Amino acid sequence: MKAIIIVLSLLGLSTGARFEDFEINSGWRVVGGSTAKPGQFPFIISLRAGGNSHICGGSIIAKDWVVTAAHCVAGGQPPAYTVVAGSNQLDSPNATRIAVQKIIVHPDWNPSLITNDVALLKLATPIRESEFIQIISLESQNVDAVRNCTLIGWGRTSYPGSIPNDLQFLDLVSLPFTECKDRWASINPVYPTEICTFTKSGEGACHGDSGGPLIDETKKNPVLIALVSWGSPCARGMPDVYTRVSSFYQWITKTITN
Repeated sequence: MKAIIIVLSLLGLSTGARFEDFEINSGWRVVGGSTAKPGQFPFIISLRAGGNSHICGGSIIAKDWVVTAAHCVAGGQPPAYTVVAGSNQLDSPNATRIAVQKIIVHPDWNPSLITNDVALLKLATPIRESEFIQIISLESQNVDAVRNCTLIGWGRTSYPGSIPNDLQFLDLVSLPFTECKDRWASINPVYPTEICTFTKSGEGACHGDSGGPLIDETKKNPVLIALVSWGSPCARGMPDVYTRVSSFYQWITKTITN
């Protein structure tokens, strides 16, 4: 059987990654998810390109910084992007729109292997925190264990899918690294800097979720543990693969504090 390996953005064709099946659609969301309540995940942003088209997710990690996947922005110029925060609805007229001043892609980003898939966006103006716009903390230590986590995004609900408007979330379970590596062994390599989730066929990430957050909600405040990166479209029974935030914690914190 020929495997389909994709990154999960809407503009991924510009990254140079491997694609055997890809369609562009501006309305993809989490497969099998539930609609989020207003203000439920105030750290998430919608990354827009080419005017007002949602292409990826991201998370606010400082008043003037957003983290997302490298494949969402690699090769792009800051004026082409807008960060939209403060609303769970893509078409909300009340959302906060912020220009991107600078894009910093991880220096070891490899589009062929889809590794080190992380990038930072410096915002042109600092965000003002509110009930609907907040900063999320980063996980700093590697946790290689089965645990509950939550995926959040506006990606496809199916492959192919219809256009959504409301933010979706899905409760998942992470897999130990060796198990995920073995599941993907005959198809594509998985690295220790990545983390995987899987519950069942019919639930998972899809196009448009790229760069968006996988979080741990078991603590008092949510913690960002990973960024949606790549998988087999969509929710077909293979683990989804994410960039592990703790593996890049030092690079992220050093970059945003300099």
